[in-house]
Amino acid sequence: MDLLLLSRLQFAFTSFFHFVFVPLTIGLSLFIAIIKTINLKKQDPRIDSIARFLMKVFAVNFAAGVASGLTQEFEFGTNWFDYSKFVGDIFGAPLAIEGLMAFFLESTFMGLFLFGEKKISRGMHTFAAWMVALGTTLSALWILIANSWMQTPAGFKIVETEQGIKAVLTDFFEAALNHTTIFRFLHTVDAGYITGGLFAMGVFAYFILKNRHVEASKIGFKYALIFTVITSTLQIIIGDIHGYQVAHHQPLKMAMYEGVWETEKGAPLVLLGVVDQEKQQTQAYIKIPYLLSILSHHDPYAEFKGIKDLIKEYQEKAQAYKQKAAELEAQLATVPADQQEKVKGELAFAKAQAKALNISFKDLPPVGLVFTSFHLMVYLGFFFAFFSLVGLYLLKKNKLFENKAYLWASILSIPLPYIAANLGWISTEVGRQPWIVQGILQTKDAVTLHPPANVALTLAVFFVIYTSIFVAFLVSMVKVIKKGLDEKETAPEYGYGSATPSATPNVAFFSKPDKE
Repeated sequence: MDLLLLSRLQFAFTSFFHFVFVPLTIGLSLFIAIIKTINLKKQDPRIDSIARFLMKVFAVNFAAGVASGLTQEFEFGTNWFDYSKFVGDIFGAPLAIEGLMAFFLESTFMGLFLFGEKKISRGMHTFAAWMVALGTTLSALWILIANSWMQTPAGFKIVETEQGIKAVLTDFFEAALNHTTIFRFLHTVDAGYITGGLFAMGVFAYFILKNRHVEASKIGFKYALIFTVITSTLQIIIGDIHGYQVAHHQPLKMAMYEGVWETEKGAPLVLLGVVDQEKQQTQAYIKIPYLLSILSHHDPYAEFKGIKDLIKEYQEKAQAYKQKAAELEAQLATVPADQQEKVKGELAFAKAQAKALNISFKDLPPVGLVFTSFHLMVYLGFFFAFFSLVGLYLLKKNKLFENKAYLWASILSIPLPYIAANLGWISTEVGRQPWIVQGILQTKDAVTLHPPANVALTLAVFFVIYTSIFVAFLVSMVKVIKKGLDEKETAPEYGYGSATPSATPNVAFFSKPDKE
């Protein structure tokens, strides 16, 4: 059993299992807040019941996400000790902020939303929904800040200590808002919004087909459809910008995304192909001339570097840094004492680069997996935009709710954004290999030296526990959906002293409830 492979499999398993719950948490939180805000003016009890029903779904999903995500942060210490030692001063901060700020904000206001509606005003209840959405978004932001630093590290320096070489933070804002953070964040969060929108469409389509809560479900479906049209259309734009960033800051990853082995000017975009890693070639069945150069460089005749030339470039850089390290070591003995710290810093950086950039073809990940997962994610992204626009067309023609085929398609589409989101993570994380920190630290140099049997055992234990969590999640989710919208709660009694909403509330937005 290979220790590195087992450690990567364990982290991949826990990460992808956890990410089953993350997109819906992100997507539903914003959607709920929006429809609660709409209802501040409309004060329609059906819309209110939709929001409370979805928040119950959100709560089940949130609980499963918390239960599955707790182990991940511990794995950095147990399975990736050398990584934690190398970047702990940088990587630990966003994880701590995420837990202390975002998680508690999200969970506190979710409790207020679910259990406090009879004790607070309608406006405060809506505010609680927005705070849940904000907490969820901030949680995603800090996790993606940490991940983006691993993808495109910035705002740091390398120092050599008694414990070895490590990365030290020099500029927090440069590290947090590095080259790719913003659009990686927007790309990931918008994927969650699409998941939430399509999930809501599927659930309300189910109610309509089962002739349950029909009027409320039609309203919910309409709002979810419009939400999905906006988010899925935006994703095409955001994804294109993010892809442009990857091409410029992680060229080897982009070359694997597109299965390009040879450098080419005016590179075509392969829409359908098969990667043969052993022969170092990609068999293209469908391709569009010049489009890859246009997308990656905004120039149809631009040069797109292939995997083979990029490997050579990294090897040349590694040799240059190795030579520079030797020169700096010799220089260190002659420089004045006040300049030694600077030279030591340059020496530590040169050593780290010489080791990290010394890669070969055997260090590459499965290129076919990267290529396939990336392309399937892109195709699903276009499908979401197309599918939701078709629904919008049917809505405009007043034919949406009579079209059973579209309603069934909405139900069957529920798993697709989950698949797309995890395909995205497969392509971006596997495609980052052989580095755990891009160009700075190789993954094989970051693993904890456990006996492989220990990792295999914990992987088996995680599989059993996580399977139990997933079964409990499915049972709870089915139970909530089967119960549906509680008709007895369609006119909830907020802190107004009356269960019946009026067109002009007689309380201020954040007012305390009237005492009976």
